[in-house]
Amino acid sequence: MIPHRTPTRSAASVVLTTAFVALAAASIGCGGGSSTTTTSGPVAVFTPDPLPGTVALLAGSTSGASVDVRVTVTGVTSFFGAAFHISYDTTALQFNGMTTTASFLRGGGVADANLFFFEEHASTPGEIVITATRVDPTVAPPVDVTTTSDLLVLNFTARKTIAVAAAAGRLDFGDPKQVCDGTVVASECNPIAVTWSGGGVSATQ
Repeated sequence: MIPHRTPTRSAASVVLTTAFVALAAASIGCGGGSSTTTTSGPVAVFTPDPLPGTVALLAGSTSGASVDVRVTVTGVTSFFGAAFHISYDTTALQFNGMTTTASFLRGGGVADANLFFFEEHASTPGEIVITATRVDPTVAPPVDVTTTSDLLVLNFTARKTIAVAAAAGRLDFGDPKQVCDGTVVASECNPIAVTWSGGGVSATQ
């Protein structure tokens, strides 16, 4: 859940004051392959789940063992912010970081002071805690997301060969996870019901 700090604070603080559970990523590593003439690492590809979802992981760009995974939103009215966990296998994937430059939350020229992006992956192996939200709904109101749009992008490196649909390549949304519309009900944000859809990374030599 995304608790509200005090009754007098704006709904923006609802997402900002999320009780983050510290989660972590694994150490750096990368697998390799060889032939009689060259040596190269795995080539990674992300495959989204076939089920439709309003908050979903979709494939982004790839470069060798590096793969971008887009956290996307589709068909959500009054999207103000979200907080969620993403789980992954540290023996197969290395998490490198989060990019928010193309986030739809920046639409309309919203200043950085009215945005809050946070990721924590240094405390519990195999989980990333993420918050992405606007700060003050009176200055930067909620967004009606009609077409599939990027909330943020995550980058991973495949550390070894991963078969298509293998458990080692799974990326899944974990609890607690919530989307809010920028208003407050009692001591919490007003949640929006969404479907969360993960996927998996595969990597070949």
